[in-house]
Amino acid sequence: MAVHVAAIDFGTTYSGYAFSVSAPETDLKDVEILSNQIWNSGTAEVASLKTPTCLLLSKDRKISAFGYEAEEQYADIVLDGDTEDYYFFHRFKMNLHNNKNITMTMVLEDVRGQPLPAIDVFSLSIKALKDHLNSTVEIKNIELDDRKTKWVLTVPAIWTDTAKQFMRKSAEKAGIPRDRLTVALEPEAASIYCQTFPSAGCREIAEIGSRYMVADLGGGTIDVTVHEKLPNGTLKEVTKASGNGCGGTSVDDTFIQLFVRIFGGPLLNSLKSESPESYLYLLRSIENVKRTFQPTQTRKVNLTIPYAALNDVCQSNFGENIKNVVSSSSLACNIEICKDKMRIEPLFAKSLFTATCDNVILLIQSVLQQETVSNVSSILLVGGFAECKMVQNALKTAFPNINIVLQDDSGIIVLKGAVLFGYKSDIISSRIARYTYGIAYRMPFDEGIHDQKRKSDDTGK
Repeated sequence: MAVHVAAIDFGTTYSGYAFSVSAPETDLKDVEILSNQIWNSGTAEVASLKTPTCLLLSKDRKISAFGYEAEEQYADIVLDGDTEDYYFFHRFKMNLHNNKNITMTMVLEDVRGQPLPAIDVFSLSIKALKDHLNSTVEIKNIELDDRKTKWVLTVPAIWTDTAKQFMRKSAEKAGIPRDRLTVALEPEAASIYCQTFPSAGCREIAEIGSRYMVADLGGGTIDVTVHEKLPNGTLKEVTKASGNGCGGTSVDDTFIQLFVRIFGGPLLNSLKSESPESYLYLLRSIENVKRTFQPTQTRKVNLTIPYAALNDVCQSNFGENIKNVVSSSSLACNIEICKDKMRIEPLFAKSLFTATCDNVILLIQSVLQQETVSNVSSILLVGGFAECKMVQNALKTAFPNINIVLQDDSGIIVLKGAVLFGYKSDIISSRIARYTYGIAYRMPFDEGIHDQKRKSDDTGK
């Protein structure tokens, strides 16, 4: 038994892989998609089908760990005082979205400001996922042959061609043969999966002529596209993909700015450098609040914080305990500390989501208002950030006449769809070109200056 298709979803916050051993001619509905069921999250006590996009390298640029294991190992390294011997990269994918001058020689800085070539960081991360996949199938007595396996790597549709090419080169450097590698656009992969296995609330998208929007709400980016189901069963892109950088991490950033307002930037930087495991713990707590906070919640929000570490830096920086620092801040009327919980007033907590939700709504509105986009029956929400109740509620309120559907297992739909894309990459039969190229032009005829012989009508005669 051998792996026919293997897919890697390299995300801003979380990454993972899936594969299938189904025969090449298998109908998409019969393709069995397999994955690593539970990533080892160490002390995080989290069961996840994906793992954080974190890379730990030794000084000689060898992979020490990736994902949860990288977080746990780096925490030990900091405690042992051995940080000089390692590189630790965390949430670095957005560098390709934000950077307008991507080159193969560009560098990234790790959490301590140590530079490494970006191509090495990305390629070693992909290699770590590839190696983990190899060990997963090996123990199951399944063969992974680079010469026979078809690899699919997902990228945001809104990325520039340069950024997409950079990811392709990274995958090739990670040991994936060029002729066995296909790049899949994330919202397209999601659309293929939703077409093949539609959720109960949107089965009409599988009907001929149906038009629907896929909103891929990821950790870093939001990708929006509109597809139409054609009579031959393929999908037509109605408008070119749109998007921006207002993914789930933009809410994280707002929460982090809350801490900066209370404790100051230098203190938070101290926490990051001196106790990285505490900072990562804080990010996970924010992630939990982000997923579970209800728009109608009237109780205070309990954000679990790394109390001991924060209290220590408060004592060393301000000579005060954390409780006194918070109670004397300008946000004391909205926030209090109770043991290891930061308790936030619900209305204030809701305000932390406003900017991101507004950006998502404006993006989707801008697509729906395009002349070519009409009769969109549903908006399918996929991606990890789609699980955020605040975003779901904001979209239902903003678009009451459109069916808003959260897909089952939304966080891994892109990954599963990428496997299906490996079996049938021609299912997207037409796309809208991002750019158009003019090859000729004509000036308006002016009788005062132009020869009558040069005059022509709109048909070019």
